[in-house]
Formats: sequence, C-alpha cells, structure tokens
Amino acid sequence: MNTIKPKLVSVEKLTSDVFHYEFAFEAEPVDFTPGQFFILKVEDGKEPPVNRSYSIESAPRSDGFALCVKLIEGGRGSEYFRSMEVGATPEFMAPFGHFVLKEDDDKDIVMVATGTGLAPFMSMLRVLFERGFKRNIKLLFGVRHEEDLFYMDQLNAWAAKHENFELIVTLSRPEAEWAGEKGRVTEHFDAMSIESSQVYICGGGQMVKDIREMALNKGLEKSSIYFEQFTSI
Repeated sequence: MNTIKPKLVSVEKLTSDVFHYEFAFEAEPVDFTPGQFFILKVEDGKEPPVNRSYSIESAPRSDGFALCVKLIEGGRGSEYFRSMEVGATPEFMAPFGHFVLKEDDDKDIVMVATGTGLAPFMSMLRVLFERGFKRNIKLLFGVRHEEDLFYMDQLNAWAAKHENFELIVTLSRPEAEWAGEKGRVTEHFDAMSIESSQVYICGGGQMVKDIREMALNKGLEKSSIYFEQFTSI
C-alpha cells in the first residue's frame, strides 16, 4: 500500500458545494487505473480517527492528480477539505478500487452518473479519447438543478470533438427556463438500447441499484455491468 503526501496546488469552486482540488506529487508519481480512488486520512484531531475515499478525476499523469469533492456541512472529510489551504500536504493511501476502465475496445460504453459520481468518468473519458477508442460512448449525467452542473465546458468540448461521444444531461428538478432533458437518469436509461455495451454506473446508492437492475432486465450480463456507490461524508 502506497502512502503519499502530495501538495495541494489549487482549489476551484465548481458549484455551491462541489470543489475541484489539484494536487502535485512531492515524491515519486503514483500510478493508478481510471476509476480508482485515493483514501484520505482525516487528521482533524478528533476521535476515533477516520479515513474517507475520493475518486480521482484526472487521467494518470506524472505530476499529480485531481479530485472532485462534494462538501457536506458537518462531514469530517468535508470539513477537513474545507479547511485545507493551498500548500497543505494531506496524507493519502493509494490507489484502491475495482471500478476501473476495462481494456475492451469491442463494445460500446454507457456511463451513468449522478452528482460527483461524474468524477471517475472524467478520468475514464480522458483515457478513452487518448487511446482513440472507436466504439460509441454515451454519458448520462443527472443532477437536481442547473446550478448543480459542473465540468460542462469540458464535456461539451468533448461532445463537439468526438463524433462517437454522446452527452445526455438531465435535471430532476428543472427550473422553467431549462431547455434540456428533464427527469431522473433512470427514466432516460430505461429508453436506451444497451445491446453489446459495457455499462458503468456511479453515484448515489439507490440510483446505482436501480440502473444495475434495469440493465440486467434488459438482458445485459452481470460481467458487463460495473458500478460504484458514492456517499458524501
């Protein structure tokens, strides 16, 4: 198990409670597979000590990595991040997780994300585009309100550049002026054809369960469904 103490080099506010954290490796770079996560040691002086897991938003690179974090009032991991200043060197254990991008270029890919469940897909998409993945990629991303959306500039740029990438963004509680897709991700997934696809699911627990069950009911094999359930603490 690798233990690292990278330096926080920047913090960007994406929404009212979602932040992008950029870290630089202070020693040797840590290799990981898109979809994996690092475990943060929450050093807040409270007992008992706790650790928190955060998916990596960036593609593997030699200089550092990025995390996308939703900050929850009172959450120990969230409050530790909230107090973190540029230059800090928090301690992480890395990498972990089996929700990883598979080396299978013969099947289409369907990704379903809610909230910060988008983070590992940002890492996966970067690698897919870098390696010239030719099959179709569809990302279904859902949040409640328009102001909850993030990384849209990058996602829209990818959609414009890559003909095989389809972006579907839906709001479950849209305002009247919203002109995009409406409803929960489950409603849109239900209407999809997923034959000969790999399905990746990441977000809140109930959504993950529902989409997985729907994929199975559509006839997809368990071996073609990959998922990660997020909690915000």
